[in-house]
Amino acid sequence: MKKTIIAAASTVMAAFPVAGVFAATGTTVTDTVQVTINSSCLITTTNMANTYSATMTNGQLKSDFGSTSMTIACNDAGGWHVTAVGTGADATVKTAMNATGSGTDIATGTATSGATSNWAMKVTGTGATGFTSFAAVPSSATDVARQTASVSGATLSTTYQVFISATQQADTYTGQVTYTLAHPAS
Repeated sequence: MKKTIIAAASTVMAAFPVAGVFAATGTTVTDTVQVTINSSCLITTTNMANTYSATMTNGQLKSDFGSTSMTIACNDAGGWHVTAVGTGADATVKTAMNATGSGTDIATGTATSGATSNWAMKVTGTGATGFTSFAAVPSSATDVARQTASVSGATLSTTYQVFISATQQADTYTGQVTYTLAHPAS
């Protein structure tokens, strides 16, 4: 009988150090829950590359040439900005509408009559700045919209204007503008 009691007591005593390793004692328990949200800024649009074309005549002005709608979502507390820059095919003058044949390139500008053909751009919507009425296409990345806070669902729209002078040569002319979203705003 003594051996059974001693064996049982030894088994119970051997279990105590293991139980002590796993047990915590005290009067409070604190749980810390941490979440990391990565920075994310996106432009959403129907097409990431758009082509607008029309047949025009000499002396004609078209002020509703194409329109792209963009939605901006950016969770950066420092805000966001959208830049625009002419990215035409000409190696030296990226802001021109380049002739595919022997015509004279159409320079960027805001002429709506006279002897000089021009094309221009306009950006309207959330945070739009500097290009809210027709303006020359910039030759270096220039802000066209900016906000200093995070945003979900901000919208921007681009529109173009083309004026063809009475002496502009028959040809097909192509210009290009690239818009880039960056963050933070500064």
